[in-house]
Parts: sequence; structure tokens; C-alpha cells
Amino acid sequence: MTLNVDLAKTTGQASPPTQRVIAVMEMLGADPGRQFTLAEISRGLGISRATGHAILATLVAHEWVTRDPLSARYAWGPAIASLAKPADLFRDDLADLAAATGTQVYLARRDAGSLVIIDIAGETLAAPRIGRGTKTPFVAPFGRDYVAWSSPEVQQAWLEAIGQPSAALRGRISAVLNETRNRGFVVERLTREYLRVYSALQALSDDGEVDAITAQLARAFADLSVIDVLPDELGAGATHSIATVSAPIMTVDGVVTMSVTAAPFATLEASAITGLGDRVRATAAAIGERLNRYGDQA
Repeated sequence: MTLNVDLAKTTGQASPPTQRVIAVMEMLGADPGRQFTLAEISRGLGISRATGHAILATLVAHEWVTRDPLSARYAWGPAIASLAKPADLFRDDLADLAAATGTQVYLARRDAGSLVIIDIAGETLAAPRIGRGTKTPFVAPFGRDYVAWSSPEVQQAWLEAIGQPSAALRGRISAVLNETRNRGFVVERLTREYLRVYSALQALSDDGEVDAITAQLARAFADLSVIDVLPDELGAGATHSIATVSAPIMTVDGVVTMSVTAAPFATLEASAITGLGDRVRATAAAIGERLNRYGDQA
């Protein structure tokens, strides 16, 4: 491959030496499994061998780049992985969303049978305090943003893990999953039952296992609650008490592995719910693009 440093594109206080370092890292990072000779790097970037050697020697010293002692070839280094944690890669996106919405925002990851919060930004005074590492079980009706794009078989297994659902619940969940795919976000209603059940489920999910008690509690909540908000419930002038709005983060293969959530814990008009959902969805898409570009290093 050939990458060229176009210094004509730099403006203001841009530093040409820094641009050359970035170009070296981008060249190696574009094919991290390959080893490059000094000549290939220098020729590909249009820099002198002396400049290339000086840059690479510094990067090797910090383990951003490795140098094979036998072949003298260079490759992507192990220190880069330690810099590319989601908490670092996506913190600006979360902070921007929190500032724009005035809510607490958090990034969650699916880890086997649990959804684990891995980063947080902002604050919602009315919301319960949630910290990094907080877990909730991946059990219906929670995790809808993770299963809405899955196969019918996966969706059925997720729903039936809490026991055989009633016809009414099955119908509601089916409609909600369809709507989630259409609009791209999930809405969690704020009710007294939600607050109690959510806290209880967090306590039950410390070991990451969905046991009989967890399943029964989730089923009772699903049977007694109105899950999500559908289009005919978002008419003009309608208001709803909203706990959270979440959107999925997808891999290039369409698999949902993470999600972004904004937690207003407030009564919102229909237009505000839709607007918040669109903002959360846009942030999730931006994070997904970066995740797919740099890889999931967590």
C-alpha cells in the first residue's frame, strides 16, 4: 500500500514532523499483521530513509512499533492496544452527548449473560447513581437493543429464558422489536416498578448468571409493565415518564455488542423523546464507525 503525507492539507499550527509520525502509524495500523522494511515505509510515505529511521527508532523505544531483530522489519506495536480502550476512544462522544442532552450518558457492553457499563459521562440528578462495572442481566425485556437485529430464533430464546410468555407479552415484544429496528433506539419507561426491579436485577447479576429468581423477577416486570413506547403512543401532545433511551452499536457484520444510553429520568413530550432518541442513535453510529475502524481492544 502507499500512503502520502499531504502537508498542503495542514492548516494553522499543524506540525509536519507530527504528520509524518501519524502517517507511519496509519501505514502500519492499516495492516497490523504485516511487517514493513524501512525502505517500504520511506518510499510509501515519500520521506528520506534517515527521517524514517529516526521516527521508527523513537516509536520502537516506546513499543508503539516493533522491530524484528532478524529481518529488521517493522510492525504495529503492543503499546497501541493499551491506548485504544473504549473509555479513551469514545469518551469525547459520550461527553458531547451528555452536554447536548443534559443527561447522564453511559456506554455498555454485552458480556455473556450481563450488560456491563464500561464508561459514563454527565449527570442526571434524578437518576440513581450508576458506576462503571454496574451489571444488569441480559434477560427479557432488558437488552432489546441487542436482540432487535438478531434472528427470530435468538429473539425467541431471549424472550423464553424468563419462561413461556403470555400472548399479550409476546405480541408487545414483537411490535417493540420491529419498531426498534425501524427507529434505531429503545425507550425505557420510568415507573416505580422499573426502579425497584432494575435495582433488584443489578443485585442479582453480580455473578453474571441468570438464575430462576432473576428470570421470574424479569417476567413479572414484563407482565406488569408497558414495554417501550410505540408510534401510536407518541402522538402530538403526548407525554411519558422516561428513564432511559438507548441505541445499539453494531459491528460491520451487523452484530450488536455495545450500546449507548441517555438517562433523562423525566417526563418528556413525544417530540423530545424522538429527538433524544435520534441524538443517542447518532452517537452510537459515530462510536460504531470508530470501533469498526480501530477494532475492539477492550
